[in-house]
Amino acid sequence: DSAAAAVAAAAAKETTSTADQPPQICVVAQKAALDSTNEEEEPAQDIEMPPPMAIQDHSFKPEKEVSTDDVSAKLASQLSLKPQAEANSTIDLANQIENVVKHQTEPCQDPSQDTSHDPSQDLTDNQVATTADQEFNQTNEHNTKEEEEEEDDKADSEEKDIEAEKAKYLKKRQFVIQELYDTEKDYVKDLASIVDGYMAYMRDNPLPDEMEGKDKIVFGNIHQIYDWHNETMLAELEKCLTNPNRVGSIFVRYERRLYMYVKYCENKPKSEFIVSEYLDTYFEEVRQKLGHRLMLPDLLIKPVQRIMRYQLLLKDILKYTEKAEEDTTELKKALRVMCVVPKAANDMMQVGRLQGFDGKITAQGKLLLQDTLLVSEVSSGGQQKFKERRVFLFEQIIIFSEMIESKKDNFSNPTYIYKNSLKVNKMSLCDTVEGEPLRFQLTDRTPGSDVRMIIQANSEENKETWVKQIRSILDMQGDFLRALQSPIAYQKELTKEL
Repeated sequence: DSAAAAVAAAAAKETTSTADQPPQICVVAQKAALDSTNEEEEPAQDIEMPPPMAIQDHSFKPEKEVSTDDVSAKLASQLSLKPQAEANSTIDLANQIENVVKHQTEPCQDPSQDTSHDPSQDLTDNQVATTADQEFNQTNEHNTKEEEEEEDDKADSEEKDIEAEKAKYLKKRQFVIQELYDTEKDYVKDLASIVDGYMAYMRDNPLPDEMEGKDKIVFGNIHQIYDWHNETMLAELEKCLTNPNRVGSIFVRYERRLYMYVKYCENKPKSEFIVSEYLDTYFEEVRQKLGHRLMLPDLLIKPVQRIMRYQLLLKDILKYTEKAEEDTTELKKALRVMCVVPKAANDMMQVGRLQGFDGKITAQGKLLLQDTLLVSEVSSGGQQKFKERRVFLFEQIIIFSEMIESKKDNFSNPTYIYKNSLKVNKMSLCDTVEGEPLRFQLTDRTPGSDVRMIIQANSEENKETWVKQIRSILDMQGDFLRALQSPIAYQKELTKEL
């Protein structure tokens, strides 16, 4: 009975203690107490149980909240009184109670937040730094790649612009080459009008008595010019339409052939004189019978115009070739050729108009300069009186002539009437005249002569050109005379200079 009373008293005490706890704690505590009672009652099954006691309501409202630590302390003091066999179950019970209390006292957590933690996701400081460096490097690589792509695009764009610019200039050059070929065809047709028209008619029909033997002077070597252009030059220029780089080499290769224009221009003044005599009579009659639109002088001037035109076309071709940054070596050579040949042709044509000179003009050497200048011929005691003169400077002589305009027609060029001359080996040069910056003086050193030629140039540059050229030929004459008089001493002097 005393044992039963002790169990009942303990149960009542536990009931009173659990009343102070939350409902869940009380339930767990009561369950643990019942389990413990049952375990103790098993060995005392034969003891008679006392009559049941009336159930009393021991619940009450605590004046203050009991802390979790107090509950744990009470449970620990009670459990410490139990036998060692109950220790394990009591410890489990304490752990369960502690977990329940902890769960009740912790603040509620937002279920939307994931409280799970994966340790594998934790990164060390080095890993974080490495990752940041990798991301930085990737960004830099991306930016560098974009910059390289932009530079490549810019380079491609610039290259396309350069190619477009080059194509533009090559296209312009092609237009000039096409013009060169087209005008060559027209030129050959004009020459054919002379050769197959006038020359054939005059050959197959009797000439007026006054024209006998003059037909060769009228046409000169134009038949030779026609044959070469028709058979060679036209075909060569046609090839240039598909191979523009051939243009320069053509003029260089046929340089000697082109000098036939010099011969034609040398004869041109004589031809003009004869044609002007019979233009309104005989040659007009022939033109009408042939049905030509152009008059004979219009056709005979074509070779002179053509040899001058080549130079202009080559200049344009060279200009566009340079802008297209292509090789211009042969073109530059060709342009030099077509500067020299027309000048020589024009010089000989001008000399061919010189009349009244007793000597043989072709024996005076190469024509170096020609121009229209103001000249005053001064003798001892004479006054200066300047007149316009056409001056021709050859290697052996300088000739002064008067220009006479033709009054017969508009097709004839002026003629030059011989007035005076000085031989180079018997003249001296004074390149300054006091107070006159454009003038220089030539003096005849022939014994017994006191003639002085005061020449006024058109500009200082023009004066410098004439003075430089005259001094050059005077030096050559001096060297030549020294070589004739003292060949050994002259050779030693040349060797010393070397």
